[in-house]
Amino acid sequence: MSASVDVAWLRVGSCRHLACMAARGAGLRQVDFPSYCALLRHPTRGWMLYDTGYAQHFLDATGAFPERLYGSLLPVSLPAEECLSAQLAARGIRCEEVTTVIVSHYHGDHVAGLRDFPQARFIALRAESEHVLALRGKRWRATLQGRLPGLLPDDFSARLEHADDYPQRPLPAWMAPFRDGFDLFGDGSLLGVVLPGHSHGQLGLCIPDAGGRPLLLVADACYSLPACREGRLPPTATQWFSNSAVRSYRQTFAGVSELARREPSLLILPSHCEVAAEAFHARP
Repeated sequence: MSASVDVAWLRVGSCRHLACMAARGAGLRQVDFPSYCALLRHPTRGWMLYDTGYAQHFLDATGAFPERLYGSLLPVSLPAEECLSAQLAARGIRCEEVTTVIVSHYHGDHVAGLRDFPQARFIALRAESEHVLALRGKRWRATLQGRLPGLLPDDFSARLEHADDYPQRPLPAWMAPFRDGFDLFGDGSLLGVVLPGHSHGQLGLCIPDAGGRPLLLVADACYSLPACREGRLPPTATQWFSNSAVRSYRQTFAGVSELARREPSLLILPSHCEVAAEAFHARP
């Protein structure tokens, strides 16, 4: 039986963009897209994170051209109370106590806070890490892909581990079409799930026992859980922007959609969905 993991779902800033960029038919109004990350407490491994959301480092990194284009296209709001370090401090947690940051992928809104965790090791999929590291010094190309290699700590490679190197174990049969996960801690408590298409190697996270119920963190496999349940894909431009692997994205989206409809007791958390966040915070 897997260990129980405590989970807090934290809003760490937001960006403003057209509603229709997340789901077809949502309209042209400007809306805030929150950026969420998970604070995890493992019974023996201590404090961990799944992604970091935005941070001041993002604002600094997008201050010059061409990176300024990224910040202009998706203007960011980061109130002081939403800063991840402030939210951890309010819980009595020092950044140095975070032992691990599991990285879903390297778009700026998911990794802007990595530099704030000097003692943490990082876990990500190999293909995604190799891709972002190869973008160092290629500022135009990186910016057009929504990646900011300057957000990575100077000693990032020395602290990086690849989820692909961990043993695989079967996921519960009811999680089909997702069948296997990487056992990140050898106890079945945190299972990395490959969610291809949005990036070169997006890593979801299955938590079989998150305070008594299963939880699936899907990062940007979809942006709106209600739209995903209904099968309403984001527009092709949104799918293409990150990786051009539109077919893989659609397959992953369809898998999440099928699972969300078939297993209503499974709480699925996309990183930018306010409705899913409200459901998480309203759970018993």
